[in-house]
Amino acid sequence: MRDIKRKFAIVALATGAALSGLAVPTPAGAESVSAVQITVCNDAGVTQVFWVKGYNQHNDWVGSPIWTVDAGTCATGWDYWWKQNSSVELHHKPGSAAWTWKQAYVPRTDARTTTLRIP
Repeated sequence: MRDIKRKFAIVALATGAALSGLAVPTPAGAESVSAVQITVCNDAGVTQVFWVKGYNQHNDWVGSPIWTVDAGTCATGWDYWWKQNSSVELHHKPGSAAWTWKQAYVPRTDARTTTLRIP
């Protein structure tokens, strides 16, 4: 009986070890998917806020948080990855004006970021 329990325990441990490797999470990033981070450059004379909506690295349609980009500078939406060779919505608001948006293309690239411009 003792040998049977030991053999059962060994088989259970081996099976658990083999299956646990299948559920190991991997860090999010663009290394294993076709996705980039977006840098937005503000060509206007006032500070603008912006956010992006589109397909992420998991092919889910999502929106980002709101970021601020000062006049004449660029800002990157860190830790948010967007599917390459697809369109996104770039929502922006100059100063105290109303929100507006434009459709933008995220090209396929070997870089980790792509740049979009807002007027």
